[in-house]
Amino acid sequence: MKLANLLKGIRLPRPPAAAPPVDLPAPEKVYLPLRQHRGAVAQAKVEPGEQVALGQVVGASEEFESATVQATVSGVVEAIVETVDPAGQKVPAVVIKNDGADAWAEDTALGESLTDPAGVKGTRPSRLLKRLREAGLVRAQVEGRPLHVDLSPPMAPQSYLYMTGIPVVRPVDTLIISAVDADPPVCPNQSCLGQSIEELSVGVAALARISGAKRVILALPSGSDTAAIAAMAGPYEWEIASVSQTAYPFATDNFLVQSLTGREVPTPYGEPKDVGVVLQPMISAMDVGKVLMSGRPVIDRIFSVAGEVKNPQTFRVRLGTPISEVLAAAGGGPSRPGKIIVGGPMMGLAIFDPATPVTRETEGVFVQSAAKVVAYADHPCIHCGRCVAACPVNLIPSELGKLCEFRMYEQAADMDLMNCIECGCCAYVCPAKRPMVHFLRHGKTEVLAGRME
Repeated sequence: MKLANLLKGIRLPRPPAAAPPVDLPAPEKVYLPLRQHRGAVAQAKVEPGEQVALGQVVGASEEFESATVQATVSGVVEAIVETVDPAGQKVPAVVIKNDGADAWAEDTALGESLTDPAGVKGTRPSRLLKRLREAGLVRAQVEGRPLHVDLSPPMAPQSYLYMTGIPVVRPVDTLIISAVDADPPVCPNQSCLGQSIEELSVGVAALARISGAKRVILALPSGSDTAAIAAMAGPYEWEIASVSQTAYPFATDNFLVQSLTGREVPTPYGEPKDVGVVLQPMISAMDVGKVLMSGRPVIDRIFSVAGEVKNPQTFRVRLGTPISEVLAAAGGGPSRPGKIIVGGPMMGLAIFDPATPVTRETEGVFVQSAAKVVAYADHPCIHCGRCVAACPVNLIPSELGKLCEFRMYEQAADMDLMNCIECGCCAYVCPAKRPMVHFLRHGKTEVLAGRME
Protein backbone atom coordinates (compact mmCIF):
# COMPACT_ATOMS: atom_id res chain seq x y z
CA MET A 1 0.00 0.00 0.00
CA LYS A 2 1.13 3.54 -0.72
CA LEU A 3 0.80 6.34 1.77
CA ALA A 4 -1.77 8.82 0.46
CA ASN A 5 -0.64 12.34 -0.30
CA LEU A 6 -2.47 14.42 2.30
CA LEU A 7 -1.27 17.75 0.89
CA LYS A 8 -4.35 19.64 -0.23
CA GLY A 9 -4.70 22.86 -2.20
CA ILE A 10 -4.26 22.95 -5.96
CA ARG A 11 -1.35 22.74 -8.39
CA LEU A 12 -0.68 25.80 -10.52
CA PRO A 13 1.55 26.02 -13.60
CA ARG A 14 5.10 27.01 -12.75
CA PRO A 15 5.45 30.77 -13.36
CA PRO A 16 8.15 31.93 -15.76
CA ALA A 17 11.35 33.29 -14.29
CA ALA A 18 10.78 36.87 -13.21
CA ALA A 19 12.83 39.45 -15.10
CA PRO A 20 14.67 42.27 -13.29
CA PRO A 21 12.51 45.37 -12.72
CA VAL A 22 12.51 48.14 -15.32
CA ASP A 23 12.53 51.77 -14.13
CA LEU A 24 9.34 53.57 -15.12
CA PRO A 25 9.64 57.36 -15.58
CA ALA A 26 7.84 59.48 -13.01
CA PRO A 27 4.31 60.46 -14.13
CA GLU A 28 3.03 64.00 -14.71
CA LYS A 29 0.89 63.73 -11.58
CA VAL A 30 0.95 61.47 -8.55
CA TYR A 31 -2.01 60.67 -6.31
CA LEU A 32 -0.85 59.90 -2.77
CA PRO A 33 -3.59 58.39 -0.57
CA LEU A 34 -3.26 59.43 3.05
CA ARG A 35 -3.85 55.85 4.10
CA GLN A 36 -1.79 53.16 2.39
CA HIS A 37 -2.18 50.46 5.02
CA ARG A 38 -4.56 49.05 7.60
CA GLY A 39 -4.97 51.68 10.29
CA ALA A 40 -5.61 55.38 10.84
CA VAL A 41 -5.79 57.91 8.01
CA ALA A 42 -2.98 60.47 8.08
CA GLN A 43 -3.75 64.19 8.16
CA ALA A 44 -2.62 66.32 5.23
CA LYS A 45 0.41 68.50 6.08
CA VAL A 46 0.32 70.52 2.85
CA GLU A 47 -2.20 72.75 1.11
CA PRO A 48 -3.13 73.27 -2.56
CA GLY A 49 -0.68 75.59 -4.30
CA GLU A 50 2.20 74.71 -1.99
CA GLN A 51 5.58 73.81 -3.50
CA VAL A 52 6.88 70.45 -2.25
CA ALA A 53 10.19 68.66 -2.66
CA LEU A 54 10.96 64.98 -3.06
CA GLY A 55 10.66 63.14 0.24
CA GLN A 56 8.81 65.96 2.01
CA VAL A 57 6.13 64.81 4.47
CA VAL A 58 2.67 65.46 3.01
CA GLY A 59 0.66 63.39 5.50
CA ALA A 60 1.23 62.20 9.06
CA SER A 61 -0.70 61.00 12.11
CA GLU A 62 -0.10 60.74 15.84
CA GLU A 63 -1.79 57.33 15.88
CA PHE A 64 0.58 54.41 16.38
CA GLU A 65 -1.01 52.31 13.62
CA SER A 66 -0.44 54.80 10.84
CA ALA A 67 2.33 55.51 8.36
CA THR A 68 3.86 58.80 7.24
CA VAL A 69 3.26 59.75 3.60
CA GLN A 70 6.03 61.54 1.66
CA ALA A 71 6.05 63.28 -1.71
CA THR A 72 7.34 60.99 -4.45
CA VAL A 73 7.94 63.81 -6.95
CA SER A 74 8.82 67.45 -6.56
CA GLY A 75 6.32 70.01 -7.75
CA VAL A 76 3.14 71.84 -6.75
CA VAL A 77 0.28 70.42 -4.69
CA GLU A 78 -2.60 70.66 -7.12
CA ALA A 79 -5.44 69.52 -4.85
CA ILE A 80 -6.49 67.26 -2.01
CA VAL A 81 -9.16 64.99 -3.43
CA GLU A 82 -10.99 61.82 -2.56
CA THR A 83 -9.71 58.74 -4.37
CA VAL A 84 -10.20 55.00 -4.21
CA ASP A 85 -7.48 52.83 -2.70
CA PRO A 86 -6.69 49.26 -3.88
CA ALA A 87 -9.11 47.83 -1.30
CA GLY A 88 -11.96 49.85 -2.84
CA GLN A 89 -12.24 52.32 0.06
CA LYS A 90 -12.54 56.06 -0.45
CA VAL A 91 -9.66 57.96 1.16
CA PRO A 92 -8.30 61.51 0.85
CA ALA A 93 -5.28 61.86 -1.41
CA VAL A 94 -2.73 64.58 -2.13
CA VAL A 95 -2.32 65.32 -5.85
CA ILE A 96 1.11 66.66 -6.84
CA LYS A 97 1.93 67.96 -10.32
CA ASN A 98 5.46 66.89 -11.21
CA ASP A 99 7.91 69.65 -12.18
CA GLY A 100 10.50 67.12 -13.37
CA ALA A 101 13.27 68.46 -11.12
CA ASP A 102 13.28 65.56 -8.61
CA ALA A 103 14.78 67.93 -6.02
CA TRP A 104 15.05 66.35 -2.58
CA ALA A 105 13.93 68.24 0.48
CA GLU A 106 16.75 69.35 2.75
CA ASP A 107 15.24 67.84 5.91
CA THR A 108 14.54 64.34 4.60
CA ALA A 109 17.51 62.71 6.34
CA LEU A 110 16.38 59.88 8.61
CA GLY A 111 19.70 59.50 10.41
CA GLU A 112 23.24 58.55 9.50
CA SER A 113 23.75 55.99 6.76
CA LEU A 114 24.30 52.38 7.83
CA THR A 115 26.10 50.76 4.92
CA ASP A 116 27.02 47.37 6.36
CA PRO A 117 25.31 44.72 8.51
CA ALA A 118 27.92 45.05 11.27
CA GLY A 119 26.95 48.69 11.81
CA VAL A 120 23.29 47.71 11.94
CA LYS A 121 23.99 45.05 14.54
CA GLY A 122 25.66 47.68 16.73
CA THR A 123 22.64 50.02 16.60
CA ARG A 124 19.92 49.87 19.22
CA PRO A 125 16.68 48.24 18.01
CA SER A 126 14.61 51.22 19.19
CA ARG A 127 16.60 53.58 16.95
CA LEU A 128 16.18 51.30 13.96
CA LEU A 129 12.44 50.99 14.60
CA LYS A 130 12.11 54.77 14.90
CA ARG A 131 13.78 55.26 11.51
CA LEU A 132 11.44 52.76 9.87
CA ARG A 133 8.46 54.56 11.35
CA GLU A 134 9.71 57.94 10.12
CA ALA A 135 10.19 56.41 6.65
CA GLY A 136 6.55 55.27 6.62
CA LEU A 137 7.34 51.73 5.46
CA VAL A 138 4.39 49.36 5.02
CA ARG A 139 4.32 45.62 4.52
CA ALA A 140 3.61 44.97 0.85
CA GLN A 141 0.10 43.53 0.86
CA VAL A 142 -3.35 45.07 0.52
CA GLU A 143 -4.39 46.34 3.97
CA GLY A 144 -0.96 45.43 5.30
CA ARG A 145 0.20 46.94 8.57
CA PRO A 146 2.85 49.65 8.89
CA LEU A 147 6.19 47.93 9.27
CA HIS A 148 6.92 49.43 12.69
CA VAL A 149 3.62 47.94 13.92
CA ASP A 150 4.35 44.59 12.33
CA LEU A 151 7.75 44.39 14.04
CA SER A 152 6.74 45.75 17.45
CA PRO A 153 6.04 43.25 20.26
CA PRO A 154 2.33 42.74 21.11
CA MET A 155 0.92 45.29 23.54
CA ALA A 156 -0.91 42.56 25.49
CA PRO A 157 -1.11 38.76 25.29
CA GLN A 158 -3.96 37.36 23.24
CA SER A 159 -6.39 35.36 25.37
CA TYR A 160 -6.93 32.54 22.88
CA LEU A 161 -3.33 31.44 23.32
CA TYR A 162 -4.17 30.18 26.80
CA MET A 163 -6.31 27.45 25.25
CA THR A 164 -3.81 26.24 22.68
CA GLY A 165 -0.99 25.18 24.95
CA ILE A 166 1.33 27.72 23.32
CA PRO A 167 3.15 30.09 25.72
CA VAL A 168 1.33 33.40 25.97
CA VAL A 169 4.50 35.41 25.37
CA ARG A 170 7.00 33.62 23.18
CA PRO A 171 10.14 35.55 22.25
CA VAL A 172 10.91 35.78 18.55
CA ASP A 173 13.83 33.55 17.63
CA THR A 174 13.39 33.08 13.86
CA LEU A 175 13.22 35.53 10.97
CA ILE A 176 11.97 34.34 7.57
CA ILE A 177 12.55 36.46 4.47
CA SER A 178 10.40 35.19 1.64
CA ALA A 179 11.19 35.67 -2.04
CA VAL A 180 8.45 33.16 -2.86
CA ASP A 181 5.39 34.96 -4.18
CA ALA A 182 2.20 33.47 -2.81
CA ASP A 183 0.01 34.24 -5.82
CA PRO A 184 1.96 33.85 -9.09
CA PRO A 185 2.37 34.90 -11.86
CA VAL A 186 2.51 38.24 -10.01
CA CYS A 187 6.10 37.83 -8.78
CA PRO A 188 7.61 41.09 -7.46
CA ASN A 189 9.64 39.38 -4.72
CA GLN A 190 11.24 36.97 -7.16
CA SER A 191 12.20 39.95 -9.34
CA CYS A 192 14.24 41.34 -6.44
CA LEU A 193 16.63 38.37 -6.44
CA GLY A 194 20.14 39.50 -7.34
CA GLN A 195 19.18 43.18 -7.65
CA SER A 196 20.94 44.69 -4.65
CA ILE A 197 22.53 42.16 -2.36
CA GLU A 198 23.94 44.96 -0.18
CA GLU A 199 20.49 46.43 0.50
CA LEU A 200 19.14 42.96 1.21
CA SER A 201 21.97 42.20 3.63
CA VAL A 202 21.50 45.45 5.56
CA GLY A 203 17.71 45.05 5.58
CA VAL A 204 17.85 41.48 6.88
CA ALA A 205 20.34 42.49 9.58
CA ALA A 206 18.02 45.31 10.69
CA LEU A 207 14.95 43.08 10.79
CA ALA A 208 16.86 40.47 12.81
CA ARG A 209 18.19 43.13 15.18
CA ILE A 210 14.76 44.68 15.77
CA SER A 211 12.95 41.36 16.23
CA GLY A 212 15.70 39.72 18.27
CA ALA A 213 15.82 36.70 15.96
CA LYS A 214 18.97 34.59 16.10
CA ARG A 215 18.04 32.35 13.17
CA VAL A 216 17.48 33.75 9.68
CA ILE A 217 15.88 31.72 6.87
CA LEU A 218 15.71 32.92 3.27
CA ALA A 219 12.88 31.19 1.42
CA LEU A 220 13.71 31.19 -2.29
CA PRO A 221 11.81 29.76 -5.26
CA SER A 222 13.08 26.35 -6.28
CA GLY A 223 15.71 26.62 -8.99
CA SER A 224 17.02 30.02 -7.88
CA ASP A 225 20.73 30.82 -8.04
CA THR A 226 21.71 31.05 -4.38
CA ALA A 227 25.50 31.48 -4.65
CA ALA A 228 25.57 35.30 -4.54
CA ILE A 229 22.97 35.50 -1.78
CA ALA A 230 24.72 32.92 0.40
CA ALA A 231 27.96 34.89 0.18
CA MET A 232 26.43 38.06 1.68
CA ALA A 233 25.14 36.65 4.96
CA GLY A 234 27.01 39.20 7.09
CA PRO A 235 26.92 38.86 10.88
CA TYR A 236 23.75 36.77 10.71
CA GLU A 237 24.19 33.35 9.17
CA TRP A 238 21.49 32.71 6.59
CA GLU A 239 19.81 29.40 5.99
CA ILE A 240 18.49 29.07 2.46
CA ALA A 241 15.33 27.04 1.89
CA SER A 242 13.95 26.09 -1.52
CA VAL A 243 10.17 26.38 -1.86
CA SER A 244 7.98 25.24 -4.74
CA GLN A 245 5.78 27.87 -6.39
CA THR A 246 3.41 25.34 -7.95
CA ALA A 247 1.76 24.10 -4.72
CA TYR A 248 -0.88 26.70 -3.91
CA PRO A 249 -1.51 28.24 -1.33
CA PHE A 250 1.44 26.80 0.59
CA ALA A 251 3.66 29.86 0.08
CA THR A 252 1.34 31.99 2.23
CA ASP A 253 2.64 33.10 5.60
CA ASN A 254 1.21 30.51 7.99
CA PHE A 255 1.91 27.55 5.72
CA LEU A 256 5.43 28.78 5.05
CA VAL A 257 6.10 29.08 8.78
CA GLN A 258 4.88 25.54 9.37
CA SER A 259 6.87 24.02 6.51
CA LEU A 260 10.13 25.80 7.43
CA THR A 261 9.99 25.64 11.23
CA GLY A 262 7.44 22.95 12.08
CA ARG A 263 5.44 25.42 14.17
CA GLU A 264 1.70 25.74 13.64
CA VAL A 265 0.28 29.26 13.80
CA PRO A 266 -2.98 29.33 15.82
CA THR A 267 -6.09 30.01 13.80
CA PRO A 268 -8.16 31.97 13.04
CA TYR A 269 -6.62 35.10 14.53
CA GLY A 270 -3.04 34.01 15.12
CA GLU A 271 0.06 35.36 13.45
CA PRO A 272 3.65 34.07 13.10
CA LYS A 273 4.84 36.20 16.05
CA ASP A 274 2.66 34.06 18.32
CA VAL A 275 4.98 31.11 17.68
CA GLY A 276 8.22 33.08 17.77
CA VAL A 277 8.59 33.83 14.05
CA VAL A 278 8.72 37.09 12.11
CA LEU A 279 8.05 36.71 8.38
CA GLN A 280 8.61 39.51 5.89
CA PRO A 281 8.58 39.57 2.06
CA MET A 282 11.87 40.30 0.34
CA ILE A 283 10.47 43.62 -0.92
CA SER A 284 10.12 44.82 2.68
CA ALA A 285 13.66 43.70 3.59
CA MET A 286 15.11 45.59 0.62
CA ASP A 287 13.06 48.69 1.47
CA VAL A 288 14.48 48.60 4.99
CA GLY A 289 18.00 48.30 3.60
CA LYS A 290 17.44 51.19 1.20
CA VAL A 291 16.15 53.47 3.98
CA LEU A 292 19.09 52.70 6.29
CA MET A 293 21.75 52.96 3.57
CA SER A 294 20.45 56.14 1.92
CA GLY A 295 18.98 57.87 4.96
CA ARG A 296 15.95 58.79 2.83
CA PRO A 297 12.38 57.49 2.55
CA VAL A 298 11.45 55.03 -0.19
CA ILE A 299 9.59 56.76 -3.03
CA ASP A 300 8.98 53.80 -5.35
CA ARG A 301 7.62 50.27 -5.39
CA ILE A 302 8.53 47.07 -7.25
CA PHE A 303 5.31 46.45 -9.18
CA SER A 304 4.57 43.37 -11.30
CA VAL A 305 2.18 43.37 -14.28
CA ALA A 306 1.01 39.93 -15.42
CA GLY A 307 -1.82 38.35 -17.36
CA GLU A 308 -3.19 39.48 -20.70
CA VAL A 309 -0.98 42.46 -21.43
CA LYS A 310 1.30 42.82 -24.41
CA ASN A 311 4.55 42.78 -22.41
CA PRO A 312 4.20 41.29 -18.92
CA GLN A 313 6.92 42.95 -16.90
CA THR A 314 8.01 44.07 -13.47
CA PHE A 315 8.56 47.79 -13.02
CA ARG A 316 10.04 50.10 -10.44
CA VAL A 317 7.19 52.61 -10.14
CA ARG A 318 6.87 55.90 -8.28
CA LEU A 319 4.28 55.65 -5.52
CA GLY A 320 1.11 57.44 -6.55
CA THR A 321 1.37 56.54 -10.25
CA PRO A 322 -2.07 55.58 -11.68
CA ILE A 323 -2.23 51.88 -12.49
CA SER A 324 -3.54 52.76 -15.97
CA GLU A 325 -0.15 54.36 -16.78
CA VAL A 326 1.71 51.24 -15.64
CA LEU A 327 -0.51 49.09 -17.86
CA ALA A 328 0.21 51.41 -20.80
CA ALA A 329 3.94 50.94 -20.19
CA ALA A 330 3.37 47.18 -20.38
CA GLY A 331 1.87 47.53 -23.84
CA GLY A 332 -1.74 47.89 -22.80
CA GLY A 333 -4.40 45.34 -21.97
CA PRO A 334 -6.86 43.38 -24.12
CA SER A 335 -9.23 45.09 -26.54
CA ARG A 336 -12.16 43.87 -24.43
CA PRO A 337 -10.99 44.31 -20.84
CA GLY A 338 -12.51 42.07 -18.21
CA LYS A 339 -10.83 42.51 -14.85
CA ILE A 340 -7.86 44.32 -13.38
CA ILE A 341 -6.94 42.50 -10.21
CA VAL A 342 -4.64 44.06 -7.63
CA GLY A 343 -2.52 41.14 -6.46
CA GLY A 344 -2.59 37.68 -8.00
CA PRO A 345 -5.44 35.91 -9.78
CA MET A 346 -6.36 33.74 -6.78
CA MET A 347 -6.34 36.10 -3.79
CA GLY A 348 -6.28 39.53 -5.39
CA LEU A 349 -8.99 42.20 -5.38
CA ALA A 350 -10.61 43.41 -8.61
CA ILE A 351 -10.62 47.20 -8.97
CA PHE A 352 -13.25 49.16 -10.87
CA ASP A 353 -11.15 52.26 -11.58
CA PRO A 354 -7.86 51.89 -13.53
CA ALA A 355 -6.84 55.29 -12.18
CA THR A 356 -6.35 53.71 -8.74
CA PRO A 357 -2.81 54.68 -7.70
CA VAL A 358 0.11 52.41 -6.89
CA THR A 359 0.61 52.48 -3.13
CA ARG A 360 2.99 50.98 -0.61
CA GLU A 361 0.63 48.05 -0.07
CA THR A 362 0.41 46.97 -3.72
CA GLU A 363 2.68 44.39 -5.34
CA GLY A 364 1.23 44.17 -8.83
CA VAL A 365 -1.80 43.58 -11.00
CA PHE A 366 -3.17 40.68 -13.00
CA VAL A 367 -5.16 41.54 -16.14
CA GLN A 368 -7.92 39.40 -17.65
CA SER A 369 -9.85 39.82 -20.87
CA ALA A 370 -13.64 39.64 -20.83
CA ALA A 371 -13.47 36.17 -22.43
CA LYS A 372 -11.34 34.80 -19.59
CA VAL A 373 -13.44 36.12 -16.72
CA VAL A 374 -15.37 33.30 -15.06
CA ALA A 375 -19.10 33.98 -14.94
CA TYR A 376 -20.32 32.65 -11.61
CA ALA A 377 -23.77 31.10 -11.52
CA ASP A 378 -26.56 30.75 -8.97
CA HIS A 379 -26.62 26.98 -9.42
CA PRO A 380 -27.12 24.87 -6.29
CA CYS A 381 -24.27 22.81 -4.89
CA ILE A 382 -24.04 19.40 -6.59
CA HIS A 383 -22.25 17.78 -3.59
CA CYS A 384 -19.28 16.57 -5.62
CA GLY A 385 -16.83 17.14 -2.76
CA ARG A 386 -14.10 18.73 -4.86
CA CYS A 387 -13.93 21.80 -2.63
CA VAL A 388 -13.53 19.59 0.44
CA ALA A 389 -10.65 17.75 -1.21
CA ALA A 390 -8.96 21.03 -2.17
CA CYS A 391 -9.41 23.10 1.01
CA PRO A 392 -5.93 23.53 2.54
CA VAL A 393 -7.30 24.24 6.04
CA ASN A 394 -9.61 21.19 6.11
CA LEU A 395 -12.97 22.96 6.07
CA ILE A 396 -16.16 21.88 4.30
CA PRO A 397 -16.64 24.83 1.93
CA SER A 398 -19.77 23.39 0.32
CA GLU A 399 -21.67 23.47 3.61
CA LEU A 400 -20.23 26.81 4.66
CA GLY A 401 -21.20 28.32 1.31
CA LYS A 402 -24.80 27.17 1.67
CA LEU A 403 -25.06 28.50 5.23
CA CYS A 404 -23.69 31.89 4.19
CA GLU A 405 -25.89 31.97 1.09
CA PHE A 406 -28.99 31.61 3.27
CA ARG A 407 -27.75 34.03 5.94
CA MET A 408 -27.11 31.42 8.62
CA TYR A 409 -23.91 33.13 9.65
CA GLU A 410 -23.56 31.97 13.25
CA GLN A 411 -24.17 28.36 12.22
CA ALA A 412 -21.39 28.78 9.67
CA ALA A 413 -19.14 30.25 12.38
CA ASP A 414 -19.80 27.13 14.48
CA MET A 415 -18.41 25.13 11.54
CA ASP A 416 -15.15 27.12 11.64
CA LEU A 417 -16.01 29.70 8.99
CA MET A 418 -13.54 32.14 10.53
CA ASN A 419 -10.67 29.72 9.78
CA CYS A 420 -11.16 30.28 6.04
CA ILE A 421 -8.08 31.94 4.52
CA GLU A 422 -9.95 33.05 1.36
CA CYS A 423 -7.43 31.36 -0.91
CA GLY A 424 -10.00 30.63 -3.64
CA CYS A 425 -9.21 26.92 -4.07
CA CYS A 426 -12.87 25.97 -3.55
CA ALA A 427 -14.10 28.37 -6.25
CA TYR A 428 -11.29 27.27 -8.59
CA VAL A 429 -12.35 23.61 -8.54
CA CYS A 430 -16.16 24.06 -8.28
CA PRO A 431 -17.83 22.57 -11.40
CA ALA A 432 -21.08 24.41 -10.59
CA LYS A 433 -19.19 27.72 -10.67
CA ARG A 434 -20.57 28.86 -7.35
CA PRO A 435 -19.03 32.10 -6.00
CA MET A 436 -17.63 30.36 -2.95
CA VAL A 437 -15.13 33.01 -1.86
CA HIS A 438 -17.77 35.73 -2.09
CA PHE A 439 -20.16 33.72 0.09
CA LEU A 440 -17.54 32.96 2.72
CA ARG A 441 -15.99 36.44 2.76
CA HIS A 442 -19.44 38.03 3.14
CA GLY A 443 -20.30 35.53 5.88
CA LYS A 444 -17.15 36.37 7.85
CA THR A 445 -17.93 40.09 7.58
CA GLU A 446 -21.45 39.53 8.88
CA VAL A 447 -20.22 37.40 11.79
CA LEU A 448 -17.74 40.07 12.88
CA ALA A 449 -20.33 42.83 12.49
CA GLY A 450 -22.84 40.89 14.57
CA ARG A 451 -20.37 40.26 17.36
CA MET A 452 -19.53 43.96 17.63
CA GLU A 453 -23.13 44.99 18.28
